[in-house]
Amino acid sequence: MASKEEVRRQDREKLLEWARQYQEVQEREARRNIFMKVLYSEDYKTMAIKLIFAGLVFLFIGGAFALFIRGQAGLSSEGVPVVLDPSYYFQAMTNHVMDMIFGAVFNVVFAVSFYMIPAMNGSRLIKWPKLANAGFWISIIALFMMNFGGVENQYLFTFLNPLKASPTWYIGYGMMVVGEWMEMASVLGTSFQGRVPGRLVPTAIGFIVMDMIMMALANISVFIADMWSLFSPIGGLNIYLFGIPNAEVWKGLFWFADHPLVYFAPYALTGAIVAITPLYARRPMYSVRFTRWLIPVLFVLGSSVYVHHIVDDPWPLILRDIFAQTSTALIAVPFAALWLLFFITLGDPRKLKWDPGFAFIFAAAVWNIIGGIQAEPTNPTPSLDPTIHNTGWIFGHFHIMLAIYSVGGLLGALYVVGPDLFGKNWYSTKLGWLHFWGWQAGMGLFAIASSEGGFFGLIRREVAWAGFYEVYYQLLLIGGWLAGFATIIFAYNLILTLLYGEKVPKTDIPMWAVQTVAMERYAMRREGYKEEEMPVALPADGMIRLEENSGISNGTPVGAKALDNNSLDVSKGSPSKGLTDPGKS
Repeated sequence: MASKEEVRRQDREKLLEWARQYQEVQEREARRNIFMKVLYSEDYKTMAIKLIFAGLVFLFIGGAFALFIRGQAGLSSEGVPVVLDPSYYFQAMTNHVMDMIFGAVFNVVFAVSFYMIPAMNGSRLIKWPKLANAGFWISIIALFMMNFGGVENQYLFTFLNPLKASPTWYIGYGMMVVGEWMEMASVLGTSFQGRVPGRLVPTAIGFIVMDMIMMALANISVFIADMWSLFSPIGGLNIYLFGIPNAEVWKGLFWFADHPLVYFAPYALTGAIVAITPLYARRPMYSVRFTRWLIPVLFVLGSSVYVHHIVDDPWPLILRDIFAQTSTALIAVPFAALWLLFFITLGDPRKLKWDPGFAFIFAAAVWNIIGGIQAEPTNPTPSLDPTIHNTGWIFGHFHIMLAIYSVGGLLGALYVVGPDLFGKNWYSTKLGWLHFWGWQAGMGLFAIASSEGGFFGLIRREVAWAGFYEVYYQLLLIGGWLAGFATIIFAYNLILTLLYGEKVPKTDIPMWAVQTVAMERYAMRREGYKEEEMPVALPADGMIRLEENSGISNGTPVGAKALDNNSLDVSKGSPSKGLTDPGKS
């Protein structure tokens, strides 16, 4: 067993090795103009910023489609068209889903991955950046191909043949999956590049890595289904390699991928929450060991819960009657455990230092619990699921889970790490709070109105309806536009931040990463982990000095004495001024 001094020496050598490689990356980046950086970047922060802005572009595009839909429904009388022809109404619905999930959410998840992993493992390096950049642009081009499919795209997910989408939709979907695989491979390579053999990675990285593996595997089936449709008579290319796809096989293959897709944002967000929560609690997660055990449990259940989408289809009973009920019900258990750890770690919320970023994360936790409670009595139950699955009850549920929980939580993470990522403090905290309350009020009203309407039979994917439901569509219109205006406020604040925000002191490794890794190491030591299996200790001041024989910051870190005395009350300021790793680590 290596001594603590030997472990410290190995950590310093590894950080210096990575620092020299990162210096070479920066030298290459300095030779690229802004246009070339947009096309291709090796720097982890630049890559993350590029992905974030791509996500915001699609958030606005997808949001515009959503507001077309809500305007049509909310301003019409029993569905009589006043904004869009019904065929374009459903085309907008298809494009809204594609742009919000694959354009906005997926790009931000990749941004979180490419930023948080190199920051927390101390490498600051992206593995296979050419693969990552190529995958990014292939996915962007593919999304536009899907958007430009025309009126044929009105059928949303086309497993109900002979309904079909345009050839560009099928080709774009296949290209997008390939692009995502390339980005996922780079993320996984990045996690291994910054891993020292025999050492554990920070828990947050573990969640992100699990997330990438789950989605990469799930994409296999939807790619097969997509290619099967493209080269069948419904594909539109007149290349008949296969017969018309059996709708049930298509549907099964599709949902095998697309329920893991629903967890793609939540699992990456969980990694971000595990990293960020200790900064506000000023203490590590209540149990590192228990938190790490959630990773394999969520992987297994997240990969199998898809089956409740085919609960009323002629599939084997073991799938429909066992997985459909048990996996969908059991997925609530690890999430309940996660939020229990979250709230125990935070303690009394009145003692927290609140800001818009953590408010988004806290609200995301609350809404996830609400969404889970709403879904658990119905979705896993074969007698109820077919009744409610094509009503507003369901799109109320997934707007809670995707819009308020997943997107809201990711927005919170961006608020927290934004000052380091952009190099500037947020321009206006008041605008941040306006964004928070506007998003919560708008999407909250949307989710409640659609869920209650669905309870009374409001049908999903319809352009005409009974007058009884008109009030619900009017409430959906109000909620959608509230959320839209909140997003405009966010974009305005972001632009002002980039132009006029106060610059923050620059460190080699983000201080939030230094602090959260320090607290995790402290908790692991307390829980009996060996020194040589803990994540690499990051320098206390976030600085890595490359001068010969200078080593890594050897000053006494803030909070070291407090940690040695088993006291974690080391900071009364903001999360950015919290804990650092004790000198003995």
